[in-house]
Amino acid sequence: MQDNNINTIIANSLRVDKEILYKNIKPIIVQLKKTLDSNKDAIKQANEIDKKNNNGFVLDFSIINNIFSNLEKEELLYGDVTLSQKDEEKNIIYGTQIMDCGNVVVITDGNPYTIIEMTIRNIMAGNTTIFSNRGFMFGTNQLVIQIIQSVLEQFHISKYLIQIYISENFDELLSNFANIDLVVCIGDHNLQKLILKKSKSKTIISGYENFDLYIEDTSHIEFLNKIINTGLNVQLYINDNTKLDHPQAIIVSDIDEAIAQINYNGSGYSSAIFTNSIEHASKFTREVKSKIITVNTSPTIERIIDIKQADLVNEKIIIYPFGFKLDGTTENISLYGEEK
Repeated sequence: MQDNNINTIIANSLRVDKEILYKNIKPIIVQLKKTLDSNKDAIKQANEIDKKNNNGFVLDFSIINNIFSNLEKEELLYGDVTLSQKDEEKNIIYGTQIMDCGNVVVITDGNPYTIIEMTIRNIMAGNTTIFSNRGFMFGTNQLVIQIIQSVLEQFHISKYLIQIYISENFDELLSNFANIDLVVCIGDHNLQKLILKKSKSKTIISGYENFDLYIEDTSHIEFLNKIINTGLNVQLYINDNTKLDHPQAIIVSDIDEAIAQINYNGSGYSSAIFTNSIEHASKFTREVKSKIITVNTSPTIERIIDIKQADLVNEKIIIYPFGFKLDGTTENISLYGEEK
């Protein structure tokens, strides 16, 4: 069971030694995928309990596999040095070293995909990470965190590199801003606004896994019902001419009101329009401010987190003589090579 005392959690994160992490990032991620796969049945059981308690949606393990596949392409790794310029006259080399941001707080709506992806990204960045949410999918997330921590300990890295803090509000957590180097908020519009208001640390936001769907044509009603019934965070905007009835929908009179409502209430992540009007589809794609727009296609079709790896690291310019290596030995260094 995770400790839920925020002072203890932060103290533990500040004591993590990252020297071993620096040398084992890729093996850790490979082992993490294997361990999640081997514990799939246990994760499914926890997921089923959350779903039975109306506290979650059914996990799709193909999405988890896609997360790992996408992140295999990332090239920014904690500790990496890339050589960029060689000054023959001064006998020195210029390079860039990827360094961690430090202690990162990731506040989410409790989506396990977010926890898995941000865990991998922050391990790659060398950051200690504290996840926080209000308890959505509690059992699933607790098990996922425990699995992640077990993998870290296999590599003799403190399990406190990754922790979770459950809270109904985030005031106590964010009040520790002196020990927080970066806040990442991933959730709907309301959560983003709340955290931006409360956070005194550098903060970046994302609407990842929160979707907006405007319906003015019901030709594909069966497909629309499948989207609505996924259990994901899909906010509906329904044109009143359709006569569709959904208790949580925002009813709008026309395309202009739909666009205005999505731009005001939406997550800014992924928005879809279902329409038989080319003109309305074009207007929607031009004027809606979301990062992903789909037409007559599910807004959940593209599920790639819109936070860049570069946002989670610091880059240091380093300068050293030709024959110098970072481990204290000497050797001739190629301008186009990489040193670790």
